[in-house]
Amino acid sequence: MEIDKKVMQNVKKGLRIFLILTVVSITVILIFTVSKGTFQSLKQVSPLFLSITLVICLLRIYFECLRLQTLAWAFGNWLDFKSSAEFTIGGYFLSLTPFGVGGLPLQFYILMRKKFSFGESGAIISMRGIAFLLAFIFAMPVLAGYRSLFAGTGIRVLSGYLLAIYIILFTLFILVMWRTERVKYRLSKLKTFFAHRGWHKAINWLDKFLDELDKFKFGFKRCWSKGIYKLILTIFLSGVSLFFYILIAPLLFRGLGLQVSIMKTAVIQLILIFLLVFAPTPGASGIAEGAGFALFRSICVKQELLGIYVVLWRFFTYYIGVIIGGFIILRMLAGRKRQPPTPMQN
Repeated sequence: MEIDKKVMQNVKKGLRIFLILTVVSITVILIFTVSKGTFQSLKQVSPLFLSITLVICLLRIYFECLRLQTLAWAFGNWLDFKSSAEFTIGGYFLSLTPFGVGGLPLQFYILMRKKFSFGESGAIISMRGIAFLLAFIFAMPVLAGYRSLFAGTGIRVLSGYLLAIYIILFTLFILVMWRTERVKYRLSKLKTFFAHRGWHKAINWLDKFLDELDKFKFGFKRCWSKGIYKLILTIFLSGVSLFFYILIAPLLFRGLGLQVSIMKTAVIQLILIFLLVFAPTPGASGIAEGAGFALFRSICVKQELLGIYVVLWRFFTYYIGVIIGGFIILRMLAGRKRQPPTPMQN
C-alpha cells in the first residue's frame, strides 16, 4: 500500500485553499483588531510564558505519539516512535484536505508497513479516536457549568453539526460490531450496482473491505479482552495530551501579558477542539480563526490584542504540527526515492 499521487494532489490543492483562507481570515481579523494600542500592549509580552507555551505544544505532540504506540501495543504489536511520529505528525500535514481525510491513507500505510492487517489498522485508527473521546468524557461536567458559552447562534450551529457527525459514526461503529453479517450482506448488494456500470475495481475493493470487517471486529475484541490495561493506559495518555492541548490557550494569554480566567479559557479551548474536528475546510482554516475570534473575544480584556492572540493560538495549536508534519512527509518521500528498485522476480 502506498501514498498515491491522487492523495498528494488533493493535499496540494488543499494546501492552496488552506493558505488562501488562512491569509484572508487572519487579514480580516487583524484589520478589525489592530490599532495603535496594539503595539503599546505588545511591550507586555512575556518571552518566558511564550517559551513555556511552545514546550507545552511539543509535549502535547509527544504524548500523541506515545499514546499511539501504547494502543498498537494493546493490539498485540509494537510500533516504534519514528513510525508513530510519521503517523501522528505526518497526519497533521495531510489533514489539509476537506474533513481531514487525507491523513487516513498515510496512517493505513504506516500501520500495514508494520505488519498490521487492513482491518486491524482500521480498528487502531478508530480506537485512537474513541480513546480521545473517552478522555473527553471526564471534562463533560466542567463544560456543563459553562453552558452560556454555547449561546451564540454560530456556535450552536457548529455544535449541532458536530453532534450529528458523532452520532452517525457511533451508529456505524455499533452496527459493524454487533450486526457484522447484516452489514456485510447489505454492502454486498452494491456489487450488482458496480457491475452494471463496469466498476470492476470498486467490486474488488468492496470484496477486500468485506473480508477485513471481521478482522476489524476481532481486533477490537482482542484489544478489550487481552490488552485492557494497555487500553486504559492509552486513555490516560490521551487525557494527558488533551490536558496539554487545553493548557495552550491560557498560557498564551499570559504570554501576551493578559490576566484572564484560566478555567474559562481552558473550557473555550476544549469546545473549539471538538467543534473543529470535522470542519469541512482544509485544516479547518477560516472556521477555526472565526470561531476562535468569536469565543475568545468574550474574555480578552484588551481587544486590541485579540487578533494577535488568535494568530498565535492557531500557530501553537495547529500550524506547528502542519510545518513539522510537512518536513516528515518530505523526508518519507525522499527516503522512498533513494531506495533501490526491487529486483524483478521470475
